[in-house]
Amino acid sequence: MASRDDWKGRLGAEWATRGAALAPLLDPPAAAGLARLGLAPGQSVIDLGCGAGPSTRALCDAVGPGGRVLGIDISPDLVRAAREHLAGRSGVSVIEADAASHVFDGERFDALYSRFGAMFFDDPGAAFSNLRSALVPAGRAVFVAWRPMAENAWAALPLSAIGVDMPPVSDPPPPGPFAWARRDVFEPALEAGGFHHIEAEAFSFEAPVSDGAHGDPVERALSFFERIGPSASRLRDLQTEDREAAREAIKRDLRPFVRGEAVWLPAAAWIICAEA
Repeated sequence: MASRDDWKGRLGAEWATRGAALAPLLDPPAAAGLARLGLAPGQSVIDLGCGAGPSTRALCDAVGPGGRVLGIDISPDLVRAAREHLAGRSGVSVIEADAASHVFDGERFDALYSRFGAMFFDDPGAAFSNLRSALVPAGRAVFVAWRPMAENAWAALPLSAIGVDMPPVSDPPPPGPFAWARRDVFEPALEAGGFHHIEAEAFSFEAPVSDGAHGDPVERALSFFERIGPSASRLRDLQTEDREAAREAIKRDLRPFVRGEAVWLPAAAWIICAEA
């Protein structure tokens, strides 16, 4: 599973160049989370784990030219991409920092938002306590996180195809993309950080999975899995002969999901709302 160190290195660099491939998977639940946040023009908001900047841009649009947005990410590659993505926008800044320990110097924000960036802290209670300290009293927070891997075929299907069992459910789970799959994990983490009025809404959808816009949809989906998601490192570690067999197995299991010009796979997220 991806760790914070992975985001600082190879994984962050990979995501920085694949915004178009990731958008269909990340944007639908991200938009639902942003709607639940209910930002008004002129407000201020932190974008936790801002990535390459699409969520930060959406927040900028929500608060308007009189608002303020602070994007935070630990990946230098993603921060660089976000700054390029947001060049020319007023009222926004992007910093390379660990949100768990970043000193906000007395700044206070109306809201906190995260598009799949809240699940990677080693000490979630301390991290969210630090983030809560940067919010105004009763400041709002919305976190978008993945539900269990078994409900997310975009992650589970390629692993299943090559005979990899789902990772065991540990208690507590280690930091990673599916660390907030369970309510009994994210609710105590937020409560330990001082958040309350925690609500979680299940958000299910289907997403076209593809790396590129032309050619066979199954090949394009396979290319995505070779670069993004839990199958990527597994495939990289295989010897050439085993890797080719694994690729064929994944393509076989993808074919029933082809609709039109894309492979459409089920995905499942949480929209988690809380108050400081």
